[in-house]
Amino acid sequence: MAELTAPPELQSAIKASASVSQKKKGTILFRRGDPVIGVFLVLHGNVNLRLGEQGSAYPERKVGCGAIVGLPATLSGGVYSLGAEVSEDAELAFVSRQDFLEILAKDTNLCLEAMNVLGNEIASMRSALVCQRAKKSGSVRLQE
Repeated sequence: MAELTAPPELQSAIKASASVSQKKKGTILFRRGDPVIGVFLVLHGNVNLRLGEQGSAYPERKVGCGAIVGLPATLSGGVYSLGAEVSEDAELAFVSRQDFLEILAKDTNLCLEAMNVLGNEIASMRSALVCQRAKKSGSVRLQE
């Protein structure tokens, strides 16, 4: 889970502009294909990220404290490419897309930190998909 954790400076900037709320286990933050509304910073608890419905062939990822959920879609402005569901009662800090983009526009260092988190998220999901494919095919060879 550590590879998806935002650096402390980025977490602080998000918290300063966020609305904080408690979410119960099972709460859907967004579904794959929903229009983007913003990012969630996990302050406490866990959130599951998945490409398909629960039990689908695609791997599910659990993220915890310090993770930014919804970052790729928030940056692109499209729709969420994953679904996110609270898997353990959680405290989340939410920042709208517009406010998040303003945070990044004001500080290039924070922008670079967000890009690093995004790159780590992409690499992590890619690795999980490769491992899943290898399991299905019986192959253990990983390709980059």
